[in-house]
Amino acid sequence: MSETATDIEPERAPPGEGWLYAWGGANVAIGVASLLVPLYVVQLGGDAVALGVLWFATSMAMAPSSLAVGPITDRFGHQRTIVLVGFAGIAVSFAILPLLGTVAAVVVADAALWLFVAAVTPVLTTLVLADAPQNRWNGRIARLNKYQGYGWTAGLVLGSVWTLLVGARLPPVETQRTLLWLCTAVVAVCTVAAARSLPSEPSARGLRGRLRSRPSRRDVRAVFSPLLPGRVVSLARSTDLRGLLTGLSRPLLVYFAAVSVFFAGFSVFSAPLPDFLTKAGFGDDAVFALYVVSSLASAVFYVGAGELADRHDLRRLQSGALGLRAAVFPVVAAVGYAVQASTLPGLVAVACLFALVGLSWAIIAVTANSLVARYAGPRNRGAALGLYTALSSAAGGVGGLLGGWLASAYDYVPTFAVAAVLVVVGAAVVLALDYVESNPTN
Repeated sequence: MSETATDIEPERAPPGEGWLYAWGGANVAIGVASLLVPLYVVQLGGDAVALGVLWFATSMAMAPSSLAVGPITDRFGHQRTIVLVGFAGIAVSFAILPLLGTVAAVVVADAALWLFVAAVTPVLTTLVLADAPQNRWNGRIARLNKYQGYGWTAGLVLGSVWTLLVGARLPPVETQRTLLWLCTAVVAVCTVAAARSLPSEPSARGLRGRLRSRPSRRDVRAVFSPLLPGRVVSLARSTDLRGLLTGLSRPLLVYFAAVSVFFAGFSVFSAPLPDFLTKAGFGDDAVFALYVVSSLASAVFYVGAGELADRHDLRRLQSGALGLRAAVFPVVAAVGYAVQASTLPGLVAVACLFALVGLSWAIIAVTANSLVARYAGPRNRGAALGLYTALSSAAGGVGGLLGGWLASAYDYVPTFAVAAVLVVVGAAVVLALDYVESNPTN
């Protein structure tokens, strides 16, 4: 398989993709939640360990959700229904959060929110790749990430402005709760927009035919076993997973190992990061601004990342981006402690590092989805993408717990150094894919 594309034309939006705007709008609220909920936990008395538990809980909620939707969509379709249920679940989760006043309750509600986000994400990836030739995948994935990234960035901008303006009139906790109510309204509007623009389900006749045909015991087990506690291993006995495992080439298995390692490293850095920034002297508005810089850097560079992925070896491109992230992580801690957070030069210095983190993520996100989609069998692409999301979530959960514990026990410089080491190891495994592909029988 060649990793280099030639005669590449700019990716154009295929017709009927108005739902991308709805997903981008929903990501305004999701982007707010990504930082607001950890800050909410800190405001309720949580520390670095609590943030690690929050990260772990949400990641563990995302993993089975991602595993479930892949086999469902591969076997039965119903992408539209799954996406709309996911949107509605996100909206309800947002509505519950401002009613809660304890860290434990917030952890549970936030886990539910990200469970629904994880259910929607792989389905939208399969929709954006539908009917597209392989040489268009990088551009399509980059386009999806661009909408998601700009929405996420807009949410962080909203959080920064809201915290600055409304926070001058209300106590911090009340400011955060009013922002959560606003997010609820945003997702509700986006749910209606998605219902109007998502592709229709199969015809009523075809759907009735599916419903009338009684599914076999294997079909039921293939769809629902990921949802049952302790039953993830039983997926191996289902028809769908046997097909998926057949499609998991050695390069894809090796790549999933790399994903597990470097996503754990990401979370060792990211889970305690809001607590670090708060202790380093950055206010909530400054913290939001830093995350805006990172997210905006990703959003702006998604299309460029897709073009790079079309022209360069995906493995080397991704390992280079991972190396950049690994170099930045410990520097964030060192610079964050060295600068005066209340001054503009201090904020700018840390913001430059956050921009590098965002740029590297744009490359990693595009190349990761492309590698998984290319290595997976065409009949199991949805399941493989769901497995990728599940593995990254599970590894991130473990990394979040590790990061919270390390930050509490050893401070942030060694914590972020451990994160860097894990990312470097993951990058080395990605580079090893070249050897694995060249020696498929070894």
